[in-house]
Amino acid sequence: MTSNFRPFALMLICACLFSFLLPGEQRFAHAQSGQAIKLVVLPFEINAAPDLEYLQESLPELLRDRLRDNGFEVHPGDQTIQLLRAQELTELDLASARDLALLSASAHSIYGSFNQIGENISLDVRMVEAFGLRPAKSFFVVREGLINLLPAVDELVERITRELRQVETIARIEVEGNQTLGSDVVLLRIRSQRGDIYDPQVVNEDVRRLFDLGFFDDISIRVEDGPEGKVLTFVVAERPRIQAISVLGAKEIKEGDILKAITTRTGSIINPRILSDDLGKIRELYRQKGYYLAQVDYSLEQTDPRQARLNITIDEGNRLFIRDIRIEGAHSLSERELKNELVLGERGLFSWLTGTGILREELLERDAAALEAYYANRGFLDARVGQPEVEYLEEGIRITFKVEEGPRYKVGTIAFRGDLLEPEEQLMNLINLDDLQAKNAFFDRSVLRQDLQRLADHYTEYGYAFAQSDAQLDIQRDELLVNVVYVLDKGSLVYIRRVMIEGNTKTRDNVIRREMRLGDGDLFSGSQLARSNERLVRLDFFELVDIETLATPNPSELDLKVTVKEKPTGMLSAGAGYSSLDKVFFSATVQERNLLGRAYNLAFRGTFSGRSTAYDISLTNPAWRDTLLGVGSDLYYWTRDYKDYERKAVGGRFRLSYPLGEYTKLFWNYRLERYTISDVREHAARQIRDAEGTKWASSTYAAISRDTTDRIFNPSRGTVNTASIQYSGGLLQGDDDFIKTIYDSHFYYPLFWDTVFHWRGQVGVLFDNDGKEAPVFERFYLGGIDSVRGYPGWEISPRDPATNDRIGGTKQFFTNFEYLFPLNKDLGLVGLLFFDAGNVWDDDETFGSKLYKSVGTGIRWYSPLGPLRLEYGYGLDRLDGEKRSGVEFSIGQIF
Repeated sequence: MTSNFRPFALMLICACLFSFLLPGEQRFAHAQSGQAIKLVVLPFEINAAPDLEYLQESLPELLRDRLRDNGFEVHPGDQTIQLLRAQELTELDLASARDLALLSASAHSIYGSFNQIGENISLDVRMVEAFGLRPAKSFFVVREGLINLLPAVDELVERITRELRQVETIARIEVEGNQTLGSDVVLLRIRSQRGDIYDPQVVNEDVRRLFDLGFFDDISIRVEDGPEGKVLTFVVAERPRIQAISVLGAKEIKEGDILKAITTRTGSIINPRILSDDLGKIRELYRQKGYYLAQVDYSLEQTDPRQARLNITIDEGNRLFIRDIRIEGAHSLSERELKNELVLGERGLFSWLTGTGILREELLERDAAALEAYYANRGFLDARVGQPEVEYLEEGIRITFKVEEGPRYKVGTIAFRGDLLEPEEQLMNLINLDDLQAKNAFFDRSVLRQDLQRLADHYTEYGYAFAQSDAQLDIQRDELLVNVVYVLDKGSLVYIRRVMIEGNTKTRDNVIRREMRLGDGDLFSGSQLARSNERLVRLDFFELVDIETLATPNPSELDLKVTVKEKPTGMLSAGAGYSSLDKVFFSATVQERNLLGRAYNLAFRGTFSGRSTAYDISLTNPAWRDTLLGVGSDLYYWTRDYKDYERKAVGGRFRLSYPLGEYTKLFWNYRLERYTISDVREHAARQIRDAEGTKWASSTYAAISRDTTDRIFNPSRGTVNTASIQYSGGLLQGDDDFIKTIYDSHFYYPLFWDTVFHWRGQVGVLFDNDGKEAPVFERFYLGGIDSVRGYPGWEISPRDPATNDRIGGTKQFFTNFEYLFPLNKDLGLVGLLFFDAGNVWDDDETFGSKLYKSVGTGIRWYSPLGPLRLEYGYGLDRLDGEKRSGVEFSIGQIF
């Protein structure tokens, strides 16, 4: 120090006196909070090359900035330099550093040196406490290269921070009082962790969090100072462990079902929050059974503070059903009519079967909304239905819906406004509200909604994908009329920019794209989009098909994203069954419907029974070289033992198909077969004896079919109409000569409750070719699961007058009427009731002169082995002098 020590000493004494006159709490406040600690950073000694002398000022300033970032108050650098110059200090030691800390009103001073030895740099730093209450603390940081100076400073600041705040650091966390639960239950759920700054607010949150667990009756905190920081102790008082659970008072619900429904288990800690939820679950079980007044509570039996028996006590009360549903305020519409719109229903004679009479509270609001919608659809636009009132009475439950009907309106004028692509007269043909107007009928909001959707869909057919339709209602309350203005906004024309396909891991893109009715560059069409989805579903390669429209930067373009989820298309199956024609039979199939991901269909089938054996292998390419032409071929061998003869055949078939429009397809095939008729009964009919021997059959077949059904198996809507002709012999040579024509029609119509009406009719006529008769096995026979059920297969047939043998006919007709209803939607199980009628006539008989009729029931299931049918038919007419009935079973074919 220089000779100016006297003024320096005087200032130092004043600073010390001022500091010690402060209360102790204020004097050491900076030691209790990192925000209040003030530091002074003194110049560093630079032991390095001359070009690094700039660090003498920049290094302390860098250190000051980093310390401020860590929440410390740092004496300004320029004031520190002025203080050093005022004291005329030429070098620093512990004493002068302590003095400068007091003069700058800082808690600590920091000084040291920067050293460079070769490629290594080091910071040798001391931190001096202002009052000398603690010894100076040394820090030493070494890094390689000057480039790491900043990380060295950051490490130094971190170590200084830890040292200054050690008094507030959590050194250890302990748990006391836990006897059953491990300490980890507490330690893993608290935010406070070893090494954190002690924060009472965080500790309070930890206590609340532990209470929320529900395991503890009491939690207290003990905080102690240790040599390395705070010692935080959570003192807990555990709730008892459940030794056993008993259910008292339960009669209508089994104790096991109750225990299965709750979360609380034997061996767990009693948790009031979880237990409260469990009691609610038990109450809900009783409500589902109709015990709406059931009381559920619990009690504890405890002999040991650590264990308890949990007793769930139940007072079931009486079972209550819906005995009365009242609709107050309904004057214009009958209460019975309104009740039909409700899902909830009164207890009745057949409630045990239908499930009515049980209150499901989540349906109350739904039923109230249904009543309001029903009124609005019948002209009551101002009708309001209040919140349903539920009364639990001794005799049952009473539900009251309060209705304010308001006036009833009819349809007034109808007009169109906005973007009209067609004259109003043509737009009128698209809507149905004008029909109500013509009939002077009441306004129907549901008809209006359908009209709006129909108009918007119609505009999409012009390429306006974002077309919108709205309606403005002008309610004439004096005249009780609703004037309707349809407002149409076509938007802009939209084209398909590109079609993207996702999710297909096996099926090739081109297979999916050829089913799409919209492609890159096409004008958007809503119906074509729906048809694309339908065609992809009908492929039956995917368990999920989703076509999503995606916006693009260009508002006149859309992207289509086709997302599919593939399902197995290979099948290896074996089964057994029974039919009236083949009796007991066994079948096996190996099939791949999407071979190589190209939609090729390869199948090998074998069927064995007491009467027949059949093998066939087929390969089909539905789109040869990605064209519309379908190509396929079959090879087969089969034998069948008829009553009067046995037939063996081996042959092949070449097939073609080609679509004619969206729903119509043309089929053609050529068949060449070598067959043998043997074991002919000695006195068989002439037609049977004429067929004996080995012969060749050469025939061609052509058919045109229009299919608008929504799916292949068990359709719910649409039609299938097929007209076919088979030509054999003649120009094609061969030994069989005939022409066979058949027209077959199916009609499906959806009814209520997901049920379906199905009608089928088939008529066929057989002609001679070149004056030669058709062989006996090519003539028409009926009976069995595919024609008139309840009568044995091939049993409905004309007979030879001389031998009484069935020889088939040249004309046939049969019809089926079916009512199909779902048994299990998830499994695809369908039940049916049917009525059949049909007959076969020969040349000398009058067509339609007599029909054999039958009724019956059955089930259908799209099983893993293929479409399965099990049906029982009862013949209403005598065949060969007796009534017939029987069970029919088939698998792997589509009816």
